[in-house]
Amino acid sequence: MLIITGASGKLGGLVVEALQRLVTADQIGVSVRDPEKLTDLAARGVRVRRGDYEDADSLRHAWEGASRVLGVCSGWGQNDTVSP
Repeated sequence: MLIITGASGKLGGLVVEALQRLVTADQIGVSVRDPEKLTDLAARGVRVRRGDYEDADSLRHAWEGASRVLGVCSGWGQNDTVSP
């Protein structure tokens, strides 16, 4: 399973969208501070779990079963696309 952090942000959301074109939803998990923001992803089969960098136990749970964790963060920019 590929775990994406920051999926509720602009860049993280674009990364998840790009991944969904490459792998099935059950191979994607997201780690976010507020899972309620991503109920739409959960409904499409993406695993959504709470993961907060200030709470190590939440990260262990959110990243459980991961083969890879992709930490996505962004600064400033105007782009609305990502390239795989």
